[in-house]
Amino acid sequence: MSAENGKTRTDSSADGALAALRRARLRAERLALATGTCLVVAVDGMPVRVQPRPGVADGVRNPISAPR
Repeated sequence: MSAENGKTRTDSSADGALAALRRARLRAERLALATGTCLVVAVDGMPVRVQPRPGVADGVRNPISAPR
């Protein structure tokens, strides 16, 4: 919920949601690498195809950098 409603999410709730999103992204990238397909992500509200990051298959990831 938003702060305008007077209710906010707890930090642990938001952290858990963010962790779940990161795990889902990692699984999607590994699947895309295994099948030789692209990912579809939103960039400025538009769908864009991107190649998965090769380091994902090796377990190397940098959650800060966005794929190009």
